[in-house]
Amino acid sequence: MARNPKVIIIDQDPSARAETQRMLALSGFAVMGAAGYGMEAMTLARETEPEVVVVSLEEPIARSLQTVESVADVLPQVPIIAYSSISDPSYIRRAMQVGVKDYLVAPLEEEELGRSINGVLAQEERRQQRLTGEVEAQSCGTVVTIFGAKGGIGKTTIATNLATALVQKTGQSVALVDLDTRFGDVAILMDMPTDRSISDLALPDEEIDRDAVQSCLYTHGTGVAILPAPIRPSEWHSIHPGHIEKVVAVLAATHDYVLLDTPGAFNDIVSRALEMCTILLLTATPDLAALKDTILALEMLRSWSFPSEKVKIVINHTSDAQGDARVDIRRVLGKEVFWSIPYDRSISQVTQLGMPIVAAKPKAKASQSFVEMAYAIGGIRSRPKGMLERLGDHIPLLGRPQGGPEAVPEVAAEGVPEPATEAPARSATEAPARSATEAPARSATEEWTR
Repeated sequence: MARNPKVIIIDQDPSARAETQRMLALSGFAVMGAAGYGMEAMTLARETEPEVVVVSLEEPIARSLQTVESVADVLPQVPIIAYSSISDPSYIRRAMQVGVKDYLVAPLEEEELGRSINGVLAQEERRQQRLTGEVEAQSCGTVVTIFGAKGGIGKTTIATNLATALVQKTGQSVALVDLDTRFGDVAILMDMPTDRSISDLALPDEEIDRDAVQSCLYTHGTGVAILPAPIRPSEWHSIHPGHIEKVVAVLAATHDYVLLDTPGAFNDIVSRALEMCTILLLTATPDLAALKDTILALEMLRSWSFPSEKVKIVINHTSDAQGDARVDIRRVLGKEVFWSIPYDRSISQVTQLGMPIVAAKPKAKASQSFVEMAYAIGGIRSRPKGMLERLGDHIPLLGRPQGGPEAVPEVAAEGVPEPATEAPARSATEAPARSATEAPARSATEEWTR
């Protein structure tokens, strides 16, 4: 890809044309010229042979689309980017049909236009490589990196529970890699051995293959394949980013999802985990220190030209004192919150069991949140509950005997059965007992079957 791609502008409005030219010049693009619709645009396209065409699509619709189609005929290998005040999907679709590669809705922003130009050039370069057979088939697994600008915000809890929910609810394969170079806790939270770890894969690239990676994986009872971190932090010294890239590529070729749990600090390994991800879950808690660090992390990602569509903000409520401040957080970060995980004290309780809360307490509110997040990341619409399931939420003992030796005691919120209490004696002033002619009380099951 050229360092300063050559661009031409086609816009019937001279003032808008000048403003677009100013944006492109400030972004470092070489603007070869500007023209209006029709023959003027065709002449400019032939004479300059640009690498990208940026065109305004406005009324009259027919004329602007005719110009795009003609330019595409003259420059069939050159990507065309359109910008317009029209956001009608049918019009966008028509523009794509005549040759537009990307469509931006006005008002134009300098950063967005620059990303679009670089994006279409990369797509065209890859298309040419496909035609010449230079591109090898890539891994198709989705790589999800869980990253946060500080420690102690629950990244590992999110990683273990999201991995479990993806396995259980999508039925697809998931590998979880512990890349925490300081205190890798995935194995502890999942109660897994660490006889083998990622440090055993500090091998020459040609030796890191499916068999080598598989020999270091542990399969948890939930179905998640785990590649733990080494017990001693000193063992990370033998691992470099090239090892991580190769390991993740192998896992992505054999698993539908690869989750990367990263430390609360930045290093070369974290940098490689960010570069390889399909989705970045940028995690924070709703306290000022974590939000400040997250703002810095977002600025760092922008300076790298990191694709903004990959970044998903996840707010983890780790204390009951933290309310739902989604609106405030959105304003502070300047970005929508993708997911907000509620505080649930059950998480700390099940941690001692070596099981994610999604598996240990599937009805807990945190479990339900993780499951819905898994649906969102997997692109699956959550299945609505049926009528019997909704009734079961309100009648926990529906279908069970209401008394007798097999009756099940209700479990308190803390997971401890409520102590049994005797019924108080009826006073003489209370209503008399039911007469023999009255109908006996029906159980919930009998009432439902009626």
